[in-house]
Amino acid sequence: MVSEQLNQTIKALQRPERDVPVRPLPEHRVDAELAPTYQDLKATLGVPWVGVITQAVAHYRPFFVEAWRQFQPSARSHYFESCCDAIRLTAWEQAGDAFDIESRTGSLRQLGYSDTELAQIRATLDVFDYGNPKYLVLATAIQQSLCHGRKLGGDPAQNRRDSMPRAPIYQTDPIPTMIEEHHAVESLNAVYEDIKATLNLPFVNSDYKAMGRWPSYLALAWGDLKPSIDSDPYVRIRQLIHEQAIATAEKLPHTYFLDRTRAIQAGLSEEQTDELMQVISLFQWLLSGLILNVTHFKLAMREKTNK
Repeated sequence: MVSEQLNQTIKALQRPERDVPVRPLPEHRVDAELAPTYQDLKATLGVPWVGVITQAVAHYRPFFVEAWRQFQPSARSHYFESCCDAIRLTAWEQAGDAFDIESRTGSLRQLGYSDTELAQIRATLDVFDYGNPKYLVLATAIQQSLCHGRKLGGDPAQNRRDSMPRAPIYQTDPIPTMIEEHHAVESLNAVYEDIKATLNLPFVNSDYKAMGRWPSYLALAWGDLKPSIDSDPYVRIRQLIHEQAIATAEKLPHTYFLDRTRAIQAGLSEEQTDELMQVISLFQWLLSGLILNVTHFKLAMREKTNK
């Protein structure tokens, strides 16, 4: 039974207070030992990229391998898929009601974007819109167990259909083209720096780097979104997404339990475990905002209709 004080702590959406060292292990640098785990993660989640959250946790290899081993059976379930769909719909419905989001397709056409390019932007947004809720639930399970010592899921009273494997979804190729910070020209780099400063992050997420393929589009989309960041409706929707992710992790069809003691038993030092707790708390905090931001981008890419 979760105490009321712990329950309030769990439900609070709060960024770690101190700077967090994030050392992601990108796909192109992964070694032969870890590459199959990355590939399995993408195949299981049905996404074409390894999120920065998993790249960052992979720096703590013994923990990452065990965390994914425990989480993978739930990630293959109907329950996981339907709950991630529900998180996506929450973001869509709440953002559509809370914000006056203007269609930008006309503006983009005036900038010279073709219908083919607009379709490519929408398809890229779809990839992250689909995958981000999955990475949020994964981060939430890790954070809840590691930081709060909680044993999650595995309730035998659940609907047994929830634990049955869903049909496999394979969208693991191609990896979206991403413009890394060290490759960004001056104007794009300025947008990247503004994103990091506004969101209080030490890095640019994959989503924005994929949008960086179209610098003038990203500048327009980010400019539209920025005034909403940290507004009352924005914070409220993030809190809803956060609580929905916790509720999903609590009822995973298969048990997930990897607390601090077990992290050390897996091979981490005390110092590494302390550091990892900060890292996973940062990602669990940021992903609700990332989901909402991509939703905002998607709403702005709807074709303008005549009323």
